[in-house]
Amino acid sequence: MIDEKINLLKSIGLTDAESKVYLTLIKHGNNSGYEASKLSGVPRSKIYNTLESLVRKGFILFSENDGNTRYTSIPINEISQKIKRDMNYTLDELDVQLKDYEAVTDLESIWHIKEYNNVFAKCRNIINSTEKELLIQVWEEDISEIIDEVVQMQSMGIKIGVVFFSENEKSTLPLNNYVKHGMLKQKYEEMGGRFITLVSDNKQVVFGQILSGNVAEVIWTKSKPMISMAGECVRHDMYFYRGADICKDEMKKELGNDYSKIRDIF
Repeated sequence: MIDEKINLLKSIGLTDAESKVYLTLIKHGNNSGYEASKLSGVPRSKIYNTLESLVRKGFILFSENDGNTRYTSIPINEISQKIKRDMNYTLDELDVQLKDYEAVTDLESIWHIKEYNNVFAKCRNIINSTEKELLIQVWEEDISEIIDEVVQMQSMGIKIGVVFFSENEKSTLPLNNYVKHGMLKQKYEEMGGRFITLVSDNKQVVFGQILSGNVAEVIWTKSKPMISMAGECVRHDMYFYRGADICKDEMKKELGNDYSKIRDIF
């Protein structure tokens, strides 16, 4: 649990040592440099530079009495408000300063996006820019990242087709046009994890692996062959599961309850 707190603090700009010292001061109240070093595990050779850096970054305060300097933490809610205010100002200023600059990306190339949050931020951006048609393959563990945007597009009349990877019979989606894909174990083993496919207007595609809630890597491109291949994969799954629903009993008898035998092509 302490590692998670340290990682969160590092994500807002603290070093590993600064994170440990800040957490120590939160937990133990005001400390001298020696005490902060002993309690945090940060070496004495680094502790005073670390404390000085935390003062400059606005995470701690210090008091000097008779040559004795002591340090105390600033509450995280106060820091949070400051960071939000500073970040909003910076982003507003960037909007002004860079409004005449247009990012030019060669989307015939294949670009890689890493980390779970970055992947789904790009997916949401693409969904919100869709004008006519969305094709998606998504697993139950990840649907919450994009479902609000997809529902919004549906309400605007965008044509949507979703292949939903779930073996939970009770799981449903608030969408008019989706199929539920089984065979998750086989797919997971083949792909080495979950995956996401998103094709927007037959103009751009995101496709790739999701290994956990933090680790993911996808490609993003406007390459026509990649778009065609990804779009056909989504359509193929929808064709199959629509047909399976019509002939459910006979297909289960021949192919198994999860239709897994259909994949045995040799």
